[in-house]
Amino acid sequence: MDVHETKLTHADRQGRRVRLGLLSPASDILIERDFWRLGLAANVDIYTTRIALEMPLTPVTLARLADGIGDATELLLPEAEIDALVFGCTSGSAVIGPDNVAARVHAVKPGLAVTNPATAAVAALDHLGCKRIAFIAPYTPDVAEITADVFRNGGIAISSARCLGLLTDEEIALPGPDHYLKVLEAMDLTDAEAIFISCTTSRGLDAIAPVEAATGLPVVTSNQASFWHALQLIDRPARIEGFGRLLQ
Repeated sequence: MDVHETKLTHADRQGRRVRLGLLSPASDILIERDFWRLGLAANVDIYTTRIALEMPLTPVTLARLADGIGDATELLLPEAEIDALVFGCTSGSAVIGPDNVAARVHAVKPGLAVTNPATAAVAALDHLGCKRIAFIAPYTPDVAEITADVFRNGGIAISSARCLGLLTDEEIALPGPDHYLKVLEAMDLTDAEAIFISCTTSRGLDAIAPVEAATGLPVVTSNQASFWHALQLIDRPARIEGFGRLLQ
């Protein structure tokens, strides 16, 4: 068989789509679904590896995610370039610390643009000009409080807050938009400039459109903000419809 040698040009190499790496907890049910929905809409390719996470979700089990970050990063396209990486756990980012997350990634892939849902959400709220939020977390109160501190430390005040008290990712993936609307009905939104729905395995992405329509407030969620921020970091912003004001 004759071989036709193909020489790749600079245009070939530059014409590829954005590649976004995703480190997902092994137990997360919805993060990949959400990132693929966003990626298909924005012409971004998603590459995922998973990190072991024990249940129930507690500060102790979330802290152990840090041990898997380096090995998981090594598995993301080891022979090809990734443009940016998302550590896909909101509460885990808060417990481990965003700087620690980035350091563990950079130990394997120096200089790679890195974000996480907590840092990304603060950046998204700053971008929207919102300094006071209604905060909804599906976790138990201790995990929710640690996560809320990331916002307070980022200059975002929490005007009202609710946690759902759920212990596992399987439980967190169940409540849908109607549930979040009922939670919001019981909250005081008077001083809120935006609503944040936490957790990468929550159905927050599904809730954005109905909650924005019902409340008139912009809604930021873990997966939406992480996707947006990763593209911002590499100067490849995407404007797509159906996923809230942030991405419009």
